[in-house]
Amino acid sequence: MKKTVWIAAVVLLVGVAAAAVFERTSRQAASAGGEVSERSAQHLQKKIDAVKKARELKGERRLQQVEVSEAELESYVLFVLRDDIPARMDSIAVQLTPGAVAADTQLTFGSNSTGNAIVDTLLGGTHNLFVKGKLTGANREGKFDLEEIRVDGIPVPKILVETLLNKYVKPKYPEADLKEPFELPWEIDRITIEQGKATILY
Repeated sequence: MKKTVWIAAVVLLVGVAAAAVFERTSRQAASAGGEVSERSAQHLQKKIDAVKKARELKGERRLQQVEVSEAELESYVLFVLRDDIPARMDSIAVQLTPGAVAADTQLTFGSNSTGNAIVDTLLGGTHNLFVKGKLTGANREGKFDLEEIRVDGIPVPKILVETLLNKYVKPKYPEADLKEPFELPWEIDRITIEQGKATILY
């Protein structure tokens, strides 16, 4: 169970990172991101690359805007980030609603995922994970407020998530903190979460 909740914290951070990782593309590329596929993941990667490139431009420039769909985020996690998740991700459904982001995932753990026989006995197999929180981003600063997390339909107390995040995630990502605002990457100025999409101003 502990390892499962740790995975919840990791996926939560992945979701926050993915929600902040967008940029410019043509309308044709954006419309091509309507289904979960490797192609949609590649479109989002092109957007990310464009944001990074825009940051490197010298002198004044006009802010640009791009929209990112739920399908693009799902595709990016399944096809690009899957190797960073310490379990097989069987499925993910991203839900974007005004001011909030949620991820409903199914993860499968092997019989020797942790090296601890007791934990592996409890953890092995397939588990459903649901994470939801409010995400805001303005003036190059973001804030994520965790609202709900469930493992196999069972609510997990926030204090337990924070404890496991401190123990397992912070050693690798020292700046990870669910309570504190964070600097948006690549000089992104603003993130607005709307129904079915995220609008990024950079």
